[in-house]
Formats: sequence, structure tokens, C-alpha cells
Amino acid sequence: MGLGALLGLKRGALRGALRVCATLAPTLATGAGVIWLLTTNPLAQPFVERTAEDLSQTLERRIARQASPAWIASELDRAIASDDPDRVAMLLSLREDLGHSLDTEAAEALLARHQSLLPQALSCGRCMVDVATCPSLTHLAACAAPFELSPLGDINALRRGAVAWAAGDEVDHLDVSLALIGLGATVAVVASGGSSTAVKAGAGLTRMANRMGTLTPAAKGLLRVPVRWTAVPAYLSGRAALDTVTDLSHVARLGRFAADMDRVRRATSTAEALRLARHVDSPEDAARLARLAEAAGPRTSRSLAVLGKARAFRATLRLTEAAIGALLILWATVLHLAVVLGTRLGALALCTLVRL
Repeated sequence: MGLGALLGLKRGALRGALRVCATLAPTLATGAGVIWLLTTNPLAQPFVERTAEDLSQTLERRIARQASPAWIASELDRAIASDDPDRVAMLLSLREDLGHSLDTEAAEALLARHQSLLPQALSCGRCMVDVATCPSLTHLAACAAPFELSPLGDINALRRGAVAWAAGDEVDHLDVSLALIGLGATVAVVASGGSSTAVKAGAGLTRMANRMGTLTPAAKGLLRVPVRWTAVPAYLSGRAALDTVTDLSHVARLGRFAADMDRVRRATSTAEALRLARHVDSPEDAARLARLAEAAGPRTSRSLAVLGKARAFRATLRLTEAAIGALLILWATVLHLAVVLGTRLGALALCTLVRL
């Protein structure tokens, strides 16, 4: 074999090797990317909490997309038909913020009727005694909340329980249990200088939500506090401590729940926090609601009313940059394998046709 033939053979082998490398390079790069992806494990925690500013902007964008003029008009009709002044006021505020032009005469007439001084004065007393009769958040905040969140509200709850027990009626054990916890927390607040304030506020808020019917069955099961009824008389007379009446671990659980609900109250209002309790089924829900409230403020109810619980709570999280990158690499891997497989199958089919 001559020198020229040998050089030609070497060049052919080199060109063949280069073609193989060029063919395998994308596959090798994709494989390297997948190996890196598996070592960094970015999908172990793909979501992180949004910042308050980011969450607020995200909520407003999604609300603007959902709350079309037709949607607001339909919801207003429903709110008027159900005589719900709080929802009517929220929808009117939403319409104004978004700049939609709608006929609001019926809605404004309903608000004017509910804001009349005489009906408010007549119903305030009933609202104070029983929060279930409060016709609106205005009444709840002005009449019931100051009374119910005080020790007098806890005593009134115990009175209701005693009357029901004496009459042979069903006793609302959650109402009575929370009243006992509230009274115990009041004593602890005085003794400790305020360290049990969250327990007291949470017990009062939860008891009011229970009376209003806004506490979900899941939350009732979560917050139910076992009571040793035989120890109650000694506890009320001051001869026994709270831990003789109930397990303090349950009080601690209520305290964590209460801390999140207190964040909701401070970000919105007492009345709003009571209404928003209907969206809480678990401690995780309470924490997400607190984050949502701290970002949305007084517009928290509006966000949940327009987007719904699931969409509003999902908005508190976002994909991490690492997770987005990992998903892109996985997409590129699948695409690359599909192209390679398609090319091989196409070449095989072409060769088969040529032979025929």
C-alpha cells in the first residue's frame, strides 16, 4: 500500500470519527445535563414562597383577568338576591378599582337599607348576645367582637353551655371548651404580662367563628379540646389549674393556630378574620391564609372571592429557578431522544424502500 493510499485511509478514518463525535455530541451533552440534574436534585423542593410584594402583584393580575364586567354583574345579582351587604360592598369596590361600567343602582339601594341607623341599633343588642344573628361585618365588628373577645364573652359561652346542659339539650362542647381555654389564657395574660395573648385571641376568634358557622368541620375536629368536666367546677372557682381540665398540648396546638389567625386579624380586621376562617381546614391552611392576608391586606376577602381558595393559596408559591431549569433540561432530553429516534427510524425506512 502506497503512502497516498495510507494517508487517504487515515483521512477517511478521521472524517468517520468526526462524524461519529458530531452525531454523539448532542446526546453526550444531554446525558451530562441529566446527570447534573440528578446530582443537584432541584425538584426535591420545587416551590418557594413568594415575597409579599410579588404575591400582591400576582393576585391583582389574576383578579383582573378573572373579574370581567360580566362576572362582576353576575356575582352582584347573586349577592343582592341573597341579601349579602358585605359581598355587595366588596364587588362594588372591585368594579370601581377595575374601572368597569355597570348598573349599580340595586346594589347601592341594598347597602343604603342595611346602613340605616335604626335597623343597626335594633340588631346590635341581639348581635352582641349571639354572633350568629349579626347581619353584617359592620355589626360584628361594632357590636359583637369587643364583647366576645373579652372574658365576658367566655362567661356568656359557659352560660349557654350550662343552660343547654340543664335543659337536657345538646351542648356545644367546642364553644364551652374554647371558653374555658379563653378564661385560662386571660389569667395567664395577667400573670405573665402578655405571653398568652395569642392563645386568648385565638380562642375567642375561633369560638366566634364557630358560633357564626364559618368554622369548617375539619377545623372543628382539629381544634376540639378534650375537657375533664369533673374538674371544671374547681377550675372556675380558682382551686385548680388549667392543666387539670385539659391537656396543655392541645392548648399549644390551638396557640399555633391562633398565632396565624391573629396575623390574619392584624392584616385585615377582626370581622374579616372571622369570615375568612371558613377557608381554613388545617394548620397549613391557616399559615397560607396568614401569608395571603399580609400580602393582600384588606383585599384578602376579595382575592379569595374572585380566585377561590385553591387558586389563591397556590399563588403564595412559585417555581424555583432551579426547578424551571431542570424542567427545561428534561424537556430538551425528551425532544432530543425523539429527534434521534425519528432520524434512525426514517433512515431505516428509507433504506428499506431503496432495497425494494
